[in-house]
Amino acid sequence: MGVSYLAISATCTALSFVGLQIWTEFSLDKLKPNGLISEHFLNLENASRAVELLSGSYATVALLANFVLNAFTLLILCLKTIFFIELYPSETKKLAERLINYVIYKGTFLPLVVPPTIFQAGLWSIWLIVMCSLKMFQALARDRLERLNASPSAAPLTYFRVYSVFLLVLSVDFLWYASLPNLLHYCSRTIQKTTIHEKDDTCLNRNSCSVT
Repeated sequence: MGVSYLAISATCTALSFVGLQIWTEFSLDKLKPNGLISEHFLNLENASRAVELLSGSYATVALLANFVLNAFTLLILCLKTIFFIELYPSETKKLAERLINYVIYKGTFLPLVVPPTIFQAGLWSIWLIVMCSLKMFQALARDRLERLNASPSAAPLTYFRVYSVFLLVLSVDFLWYASLPNLLHYCSRTIQKTTIHEKDDTCLNRNSCSVT
């Protein structure tokens, strides 16, 4: 069952990547005749201009988000297969209960604390998804370790896989804390630019209204 899910996830990821690539090429072909971008992307300014125009399309953002979600799901299934091979029915039941409780207690309060912007909502959603995945892997490793301790015939390789999960979670935590200052600096700059842009739009609207 796990292999079938893995194959389905790999197929969906490949299809989403192909769809994103086709849409990107189609969008670039539409922008070139209009003179918005040139034929060559070796220029950094031209490449950044193309990325800016593509990111302004809701279809591009939706296809990119779909690809990232499929790729992340594929990564989770691969890690699950490597560390746990297959889950026992009791582990699957506990995982579903923990996942539902996490979504209810964390996801319900997300609209109450996050500013109503797409960037903030996306950033907080990514953070919650990553944290949820780490917590679920840690809980699965704890449940599997309890099962192994109750079974005297467990192989050392099985113990190594379980402890590798704890090492993975710890490594991701260290990477997160190491990259947190840079991430906060980038977010503050992005929010500042967005605020300035909104203020400029407000001033322009007021000036146009006063002229009329």
